[in-house]
Amino acid sequence: MDYLRFELRKIKGSGTLVIGAALTILSVLFQGYLGLLAKEITSDIIHVTAMDLFSTLLFPIIISVIVSGSFSIEETNCGIINLYLSDISINKTYRAKLLTVRILSVFYFVLAVTTTMIFVVLKGGNPLEILANEWKWIALSVLNIFTLINIVAILIVCFKSRLLAMMISVVATVFASLLNPLGISWLNPWYGFEHALFYRGLSPIAITYLITLFVISKLLIKMKIKEIPILLETMV
Repeated sequence: MDYLRFELRKIKGSGTLVIGAALTILSVLFQGYLGLLAKEITSDIIHVTAMDLFSTLLFPIIISVIVSGSFSIEETNCGIINLYLSDISINKTYRAKLLTVRILSVFYFVLAVTTTMIFVVLKGGNPLEILANEWKWIALSVLNIFTLINIVAILIVCFKSRLLAMMISVVATVFASLLNPLGISWLNPWYGFEHALFYRGLSPIAITYLITLFVISKLLIKMKIKEIPILLETMV
């Protein structure tokens, strides 16, 4: 718990929590307001309109930023070596980092979903009914949150470059829609939130792929974290 509290304090001190929350709320309010003005958008689909910008562009980049910010300190400026020399558990440190960014990312998602429910009410809908009907969207989104966190963390641990991880994330997010005409954009985990939002269009193969990607990414990041102390022993 001490490791987790330390990571949470770092996130709080960096201002990431407030900035991410503000961007989340503003993006959903903007899209939701546009949906509120459109008469053809009904109460049962306005949450899709409100979440569109957040899911397509903002959320994947927010996740990439907070993972990069959390991992980059130890992966640069000999930070990881200092932890090792100070006899601080590398495994516990990185597990705390993963747990912290998962908690924060789920918080942003819950914040976005809660904000969309305002527009459901304004359209005369029942938020509880919408959430009950859209449980697959929520489940797929949480699955994609954990998968994307694992993938970005793997990039940073392997390449020891926050900049490279961010460049890959931004390019993958911005250009994800280019795969839409080919019908394979679900292969891109940075575009997974958009597909979760429209989960009815996902084939069983696509859903199986998302689950498999999560399992593989989880195993890989665990393996990479376990390798770090072994590599450090050869360096010091």
